[in-house]
Amino acid sequence: MKLSPPPIHLATIPALLPAERFTLTNGLKVVALGGVEAPVLRVELIWDAGRPFEPVKLASSFVEDLLLEGTASHSAAEVEAYFEQFGTQLDQPDVMDTSNLGVSVTHRWAAEVLPMMGEVAATAALSEESFARVLRQRRQRLREDLADNDMLAYRLITEATYGADHPYGYNGYPHTYAAVDLEQIRAYYRSHYHAGNATLFVTGKLTEAIMRLLERAFGGLPTGPAAAPHPLPPCPAPCELLQVSRPRAEQTMIRSGRAGIDINRADYPELVVMNTVFGGYFGSRLMRNIREDKGLTYGIESELDAYRYNGDFGISADVANESLSLVRREIATEAERMRQDPIGGAELEMVRAYLSGMVANSLDGVLGHASRHRAAIIKGYDPHRHLQRLSQIILEVSPQRIREVAQTYLSVGDDWELIVGGAKRIKEARLLTEATRGLSPNEEVVALAGVKS
Repeated sequence: MKLSPPPIHLATIPALLPAERFTLTNGLKVVALGGVEAPVLRVELIWDAGRPFEPVKLASSFVEDLLLEGTASHSAAEVEAYFEQFGTQLDQPDVMDTSNLGVSVTHRWAAEVLPMMGEVAATAALSEESFARVLRQRRQRLREDLADNDMLAYRLITEATYGADHPYGYNGYPHTYAAVDLEQIRAYYRSHYHAGNATLFVTGKLTEAIMRLLERAFGGLPTGPAAAPHPLPPCPAPCELLQVSRPRAEQTMIRSGRAGIDINRADYPELVVMNTVFGGYFGSRLMRNIREDKGLTYGIESELDAYRYNGDFGISADVANESLSLVRREIATEAERMRQDPIGGAELEMVRAYLSGMVANSLDGVLGHASRHRAAIIKGYDPHRHLQRLSQIILEVSPQRIREVAQTYLSVGDDWELIVGGAKRIKEARLLTEATRGLSPNEEVVALAGVKS
């Protein structure tokens, strides 16, 4: 007897819990989400001091590295030991648009931990010795990164998609490290890492005592004016197919990308659905065709990255050298299907169930709601409106509308494509070699990576 598959059920996506908003006496904005029963706290300072705000390249990342290298009163070792005695440590979530400093702590030790976090934020030493050490570490890491095919592919595709001088696209090279000046780093710290340019995001069990402690720990931080981003350069055009040949590599990496993704655009939730159908989950078309049916790769996916002022949409896959041409053809075939044919009802219902379940699961508990509020602070959107619109589109978007979105975001010729590895030369590709000007301003990426033609 043939068994029928179980019915598909759509999860109910809850509304986002409201956050409390207030300011400390120094003007520091606070976004707080309580409701956690356990006596724990997550506290994070979020400065508008990421890449779009930099006066010079690498300013924000160097401040982040140096923040944990000691204060005016304590050495780096003393700061680290101080937090360790309370079973915690400062952390710096890696984001693009903001600079972040956070800590997780129990109520028992919050009165000791949070004031020290405030000291680290307000009185970072930014010493010459620490700067020289960080610079040496960065230069060593650069050579290691360029020896790794995956990291090289990431650097090159982001630089191609956004441009070598764009905040979301540039990479560190010897010439950029040589141009970094400690006095510029110190000036950036003074002008951007203060209460007037920050949000304090707090999650956990909130009591009156904790609210008073926030004022004591962070209400004395220096203040100043809010920062504005610098004008962003246009992304490069027209798009090209680029190839880095590494004959000894046993695999080849395919990376593609296009910029112009805006999380505040009305069609962004529909793009989320379209991306899921195309390559955004294990049951996607790219996975079913190229991995499951043809066995040409262990994994292939399409992915959205949305930042505050731009975003990108692209495909990534690692394939055997001899499979490169076939995989590229199958990717193009699936993109054409998305552009031409409305998605079938059963497939769409499966995607609705997957997305509604994923979103609902991410909101299981206060900490899940907190992650939505935090993302909205970093990326600059209304979290309630965004979630409401996303929930509505997941349940209501039509096959015809998904096809229209695919025609916009899977349009032919609007993606940069990068091939890195041991596959044979693609005739129409621009080959990046030591003798060919690549994406970096002075050809250092290919020279340091040991690229051979």
